[in-house]
Amino acid sequence: MRLLLSLVLATALGACAAPTAPDNPADQLEQARARWQQAGIASYRYTITRTCECTPEMTGPVTVEVRSGQVASQRYETGSAVDPQYADLFAPVPGLFDLIERAILLPAASVSVRYHQTLGYPESIAIDEVAGVVDDEVSYRVTGFAEVAN
Repeated sequence: MRLLLSLVLATALGACAAPTAPDNPADQLEQARARWQQAGIASYRYTITRTCECTPEMTGPVTVEVRSGQVASQRYETGSAVDPQYADLFAPVPGLFDLIERAILLPAASVSVRYHQTLGYPESIAIDEVAGVVDDEVSYRVTGFAEVAN
């Protein structure tokens, strides 16, 4: 998938004067992924909140816990487990990177991401798939990130 992203972006940006500009979303994504992989964190917890025109079950906030790279739990602030039909909406860090990559490849009209400076995980994501279309925007906010013991 990363090779496909690189090839598509190289072709699409071929005419640009500075395809590796600091504000290039694809470059930022790859740099953030590299920081995340370098950190080597396999067990962690965070709270994720989605903002969209959707049902409360699809917005959270949800605490996601990952153990040894696998989702161990996804729970709403009430303590109830996330229904499996909504589980993909509250992804672990690699899933958030994939979400960003899909938006870049689409290409979405707007993709804005703030990454943690040291660890690289996305702290906030805002995607508007089609400019001028109402209710297609979605944003994510990650808070309370903490590494946990295996």
